[in-house]
Amino acid sequence: MSRLWNPREFDSVYERFVCREEFQFGGRDYYLRYRSRYKECIRRFAALAPSRPVDVLDIGGGQLALMCAKLWNDRGVAADLPGPHLDYIASHGVETLNWNLCKSDPPFAGRFDFVFFSEVIEHLPIPGYLVLERIKKALRPGGVVFCTTPNLYRLRNVAYMALGKPIFDYFRYPDEEVALLHVLEYSRDHLDWQFKKAGFAKREVEYVQFHHIPTNPLHRPIALLGYPLHLVPRWRDYLIATAYAPADVS
Repeated sequence: MSRLWNPREFDSVYERFVCREEFQFGGRDYYLRYRSRYKECIRRFAALAPSRPVDVLDIGGGQLALMCAKLWNDRGVAADLPGPHLDYIASHGVETLNWNLCKSDPPFAGRFDFVFFSEVIEHLPIPGYLVLERIKKALRPGGVVFCTTPNLYRLRNVAYMALGKPIFDYFRYPDEEVALLHVLEYSRDHLDWQFKKAGFAKREVEYVQFHHIPTNPLHRPIALLGYPLHLVPRWRDYLIATAYAPADVS
């Protein structure tokens, strides 16, 4: 049985706990702009999660684990590179761990029912399936991973390529001092292959359009004029992958 989804309750908790300057990546303005992405992740989680509290891992900023804990008392854990955002997450009772996905296996095994892997894989300069194999080890049998990432064929990239503008950061191995921007973006088929290669037999990758407005005021009229083109699935801005760890057959 799935749990109750209340959009207004989400908005209230999101405003109170996530739209804060303590978070990195632009502070309050960033989280107001990208509310629709976080909301869709939590809505999908509510549709699949049982009514009882579960163990949730958020690989990245920790906002989704915090939301699950505040909305439904789930046992949330945030795993990321060190930063002040983890201190804020921990102050609200969410366990935090430092984990470099590019370098090591998870510091836990078979512990989680759900893993959020949102807007991370495009920053990692190693094959995606290597990271997904590590994430799979953190899941219980039948556990679910939600992955969101920009679509390689989104209209922004098509326009940048036509204009000769760079789409990605330089492809290099990360260090502890310099954060990487997007070094690789995936097509739907490519992302599906990465999950298949990592051993996720049951999976689905969808084209999704979230309703964001560009921060650059010069780009806003162009984005609004081109918005009907998102009716073509291949040109939508995001991919959402939902994949299941193999069930325990013993």
